[in-house]
Amino acid sequence: MKNKLLLGSSNKGKLNEIKFYLKYFSIYLDFDLITTKELNNFGEPIEDALTFQENAEIKSQYYFNLTGHATISDDSGFIIDDMGNYPGVKTARVAKKLGSEQNVMNDIFSKFGNISHLNATFFCAVSLVTDNKKYNCLGKVKGKMISQGIGNNGFGYDPYFIPEQSEKTFAEMQSNEKLKASHRFQAFKILSSQI
Repeated sequence: MKNKLLLGSSNKGKLNEIKFYLKYFSIYLDFDLITTKELNNFGEPIEDALTFQENAEIKSQYYFNLTGHATISDDSGFIIDDMGNYPGVKTARVAKKLGSEQNVMNDIFSKFGNISHLNATFFCAVSLVTDNKKYNCLGKVKGKMISQGIGNNGFGYDPYFIPEQSEKTFAEMQSNEKLKASHRFQAFKILSSQI
């Protein structure tokens, strides 16, 4: 029987990207992939840490402890350069609180007057917990956030983020182009060099 690798996320967009990166970087190819939906109702961990890396590890350790399966999780979000660490590790929670990603952008841009973009950095921490090892890798991509979303691909804040060296938002890019330009790509690239 093959070993299992648990993907510690219920976010469909993240799951698709994680599966792509595992294959692209030849990580754990000989393992059967399972998701949290295939488990009994274990609930979700409380992500109350101050960094993306700590939150990613909270998730991986939580699911590993419950199942005994090697687990890979991520935590991601963005930080507006001129707003300290905002929204940072609370990126998803802010969207939930305000009702949508567009409402978050409206709120952020309302603090800066009439400008078209804000410099920002997207972060992704990937945590892998096994029975004898732990890995935690942080990828990041600099760029700018725009106030109104453009593009129909991707998920989350993809329509609002234009990475450096590009004129297109993540949501305007073809899937393979975005997958190789993203913060998650950077994190998995680091992980692949450590395994």
